[in-house]
Amino acid sequence: MLLTGATGFLGREILWQLITSLPVDHDILCLVRGERAGAPPPVTAEERSLLAESRLRALLDEEAPLPASDPRRARVFALAGDITRPHLGLDAATFSAVAARTAAVYHGAATVRFDLPLAEARVTNVEGTREILGLCRAAQQHGSFSRLHYIGTAYVAGTRRGRILEDDLDCGQGFHNTYEQTKFEAEKLVRAAMSGSTSESPLPVTIYRPSIVVGDSSSGRTSSFKVMYWPLKVFARGLIPVVPASRAGIVDLVPVDFVVKAIVALGRLDAAVGKTYHLAAGPERSTTIGAAMDVAAEVFGVYKPLFMPIETYERWVRPLLRFVLRGKRRKTLETGRIYVPYFSHGAAFDTSQTRRDLAASGLEIPDVRQYFLTLLRYCVDSDWGKKPVANHPNR
Repeated sequence: MLLTGATGFLGREILWQLITSLPVDHDILCLVRGERAGAPPPVTAEERSLLAESRLRALLDEEAPLPASDPRRARVFALAGDITRPHLGLDAATFSAVAARTAAVYHGAATVRFDLPLAEARVTNVEGTREILGLCRAAQQHGSFSRLHYIGTAYVAGTRRGRILEDDLDCGQGFHNTYEQTKFEAEKLVRAAMSGSTSESPLPVTIYRPSIVVGDSSSGRTSSFKVMYWPLKVFARGLIPVVPASRAGIVDLVPVDFVVKAIVALGRLDAAVGKTYHLAAGPERSTTIGAAMDVAAEVFGVYKPLFMPIETYERWVRPLLRFVLRGKRRKTLETGRIYVPYFSHGAAFDTSQTRRDLAASGLEIPDVRQYFLTLLRYCVDSDWGKKPVANHPNR
């Protein structure tokens, strides 16, 4: 099994799920960049391999506390590579050897930043996916390849509103940011490979589209306080007296424990090949921003915010705030603009196919209203990840 994105928030949870659920004779190869942030790039292939191995071992020590002698951990290996480079940054012999042994690929590596320039976001999300498809085709030629598990996002729906079906993709929508657009473009590549619409043979693929992935539904634990957590943290500090949104805006969250279990469960189904699944709360189990902010105000001990239409906020309130605010407060105001479209989100992600195909596994999509308070309490108890929480162990 080859996994990309193992060092990311969702990827490390997928890795843990694979470690604990796959038979011990299945090796797990993690494609890891052989470099450290802020450090000079390594010169030799041996240095890159050592750095990749070091990063993976540190991750396993932190996230999956198993002794090195445990057979489940012993079959996890690091492969120094880079999805943004031709042949994943591997030399021809290594690429061929990896392709010959690869039975399945879990592709989760992506940049999730909303504010990257389009060309830069495309390098990772689109061209990186193209390189992974190249590996899958090479593996398919060896005869042992069973499936590409592609992890996209429900937000390929972009600016669409109303009910979004799981098989919907290109409906003429616009996009709120380069993340949505490049994930849309990447999924188009995957669907073309899946359907055989290119000159290549069709690839066996299952597409998973999570909505906003948050912490564990039982403990609230999370290793990342980004995306939804950023505006919550600002709100907790009393810095959001006005929210440019409708109280009826849809808040579709999905806990990470459900996402990874669903990916593994659906990945076992032969009938899931060729299908797309919304791993989302859906209209039945989502909540509204008004209800969510009411709960958050109580937990954080701050006043409930004033809601107003985005148009009014952008025309009158934001210019006034930019004029009167200085320093960190003004920076917070500008940073928060990338999240504004999600405050009045109007898309309802249909989950009919997901619920139907998960029924035999016993997995059910959790209701946001039943675990949202748990997420908030973990934020408070951990001081937004700055300290350990005794009642919230790693696993």
